[in-house]
This record gives sequence, C-alpha cells and structure tokens, in this order.
Amino acid sequence: MIRNTALVVAIAAATLSMPAHAQFGKLKDIAGAATGTSSSTSAAAPDEAAQEALVRRFVSSQSHSLQAQTSFARAFGLAEQVQLLEAERQALSSGSVNVDAMKKSVSVSQAAQAAIDERQAAQPELNAESKQHYAEGLVSLLASAAEAQKLSGEASGFAAGMKNLGATQMATVGRKLAAGAWVAKESPGFIKGLYGSTKSAVTFAKKSKVKVPSNADSMLDSL
Repeated sequence: MIRNTALVVAIAAATLSMPAHAQFGKLKDIAGAATGTSSSTSAAAPDEAAQEALVRRFVSSQSHSLQAQTSFARAFGLAEQVQLLEAERQALSSGSVNVDAMKKSVSVSQAAQAAIDERQAAQPELNAESKQHYAEGLVSLLASAAEAQKLSGEASGFAAGMKNLGATQMATVGRKLAAGAWVAKESPGFIKGLYGSTKSAVTFAKKSKVKVPSNADSMLDSL
C-alpha cells in the first residue's frame, strides 16, 4: 500500500507557446514504451530530489490536461464536469500534493474524459463561443503532451533506478520514494490515454471547423 507522503510541489506557470506544441511529435512512441528499459542495470538509485522532480513533472502535465478538459467541458455545456475539473486543478496547484491527491485527479479526469468522448462522438454543432473554448482546450492539451514527453523519460529512469535498490535500501530509502514509484508506474498508462484523447480532440476540431494550432497536422503526421 502506497504511503501518503506529502510533497511540496511548486508548479511553475508553463508557457502555452507553439514551440512547446512541437514536442508532441513523438508522443505515440512514448505512449507505447515499456516501463522497464535495458539501462536499468546502470541507472542510479533515485533520491527524494528525483522524486520531487518526477512528481512535479506529472503534476504539470496533469494540470494542463485538466485545464484542457475544463475548456472542452465548457464547450459541450458539461457544467458539473467543469466544477469537478476546476476543483482538482486547484487542488494540484495548492503547493502540497500526495499520492491520494494524484489518484483522485486521475479518477476525476478519466470520468470527465468519458463524458467528453461521448459528446464528441455525437458530433454536436458548436457556436462561436463553444468553438473558442474548444480551441483553448487544444492549446492546453498540447502543452500537457509536451510535459508528458519529458515525463516518460524521467519516469523510466526513476523506475530503472528503483530496481537497483538493494533489500536494505528498499527497507529504508524505498519507503520514502512511494510517490515517485507511483508516478513511474502510472506514467505509461497516463501518457497512452493522453495521446488518445489528444488525437481524437484534434480530429473533432477539424470536423467541427474549430481553430487548430498550425503545426497540428505535421505533429500528427509524424506519429
């Protein structure tokens, strides 16, 4: 059972510039990557600083994803989902994040995504205001993808390092790294889900004549 270890997470205000979007190009490969790597034999054992950095990266990506879903929910008139998503994003931005908080944010996000997917599948007509909300969501989602690209490598390195901890280290240091271990374990599934939702969001936007970032086509073509 993962111990509830509070971590101080300072979430920097991430830029939503187009260059950040360009990092999305290889997300499909990242999403399909295995958690373990052949470099595990030479990976350094992680410490609490590495754990804090890994959790911070996950929180950054998840915060952007929640912001994107909030915008999509607004576009589709999903008022209840908007409130739940905003509450979770604020909780992640509170400055103190533990495993339970991250788990809850993922649960809320998954439920919201199911509602969003249902609305997208129905192909509703969007008015000008809804299209604006949706376009803003795309920008946030691509920012989340850019962070997720970095998360993948960091999570793999952390997991590989954990494998190199001896029995004595696991009994001491290992217990302090429960949050990092959780993020490393959950990252592949998180990134795979993010890839799928991003691809479907861009597809819906094109069909609905919603403004899509100018480099979205080249990014998707490179997957």
